[in-house]
Amino acid sequence: MTPDLRASFIAGIVAAVVSLAGGMGVLHLLHEQALMLPRLIATIALGRDALDPEAVSNGAALAAGAAIHLVLGLFFSLVISITLHRWGFWVGLIGGAMFGVALYAINTYTMSRFFPEFYDFRSWFMVGFHVVFGALCGGIYEALERDRKSMFRG
Repeated sequence: MTPDLRASFIAGIVAAVVSLAGGMGVLHLLHEQALMLPRLIATIALGRDALDPEAVSNGAALAAGAAIHLVLGLFFSLVISITLHRWGFWVGLIGGAMFGVALYAINTYTMSRFFPEFYDFRSWFMVGFHVVFGALCGGIYEALERDRKSMFRG
């Protein structure tokens, strides 16, 4: 059977929004610059200038970062739904978290060749940011998948 695209779409949107907002909230609580997270993501489209508040306004950086994060969230949600389809809620949650760790490694150590600023932002916070996204995405997908009889069957 093919994955449930409706569940994949919802999981991608919710996981992207919650992980970005949560990441910004944690940065704010740590007395860091909360907009640094969307600024980092915005460098994919706007270049390294997105990290400089004088070069790119806060609104533009937030809009670009959020849009890119949503698009990537939808793509990665589709990958997670294809990979973890029909394995159950707990596998979706744990497998999604493991996917998040792999995504962190790819972003930090491979994509940093094209976006060197990614390498500068490697930290346990960023590992957690990716793990939360993956776990939310996998868990939400499996919970919403239409051919599920019980949400926690696994």
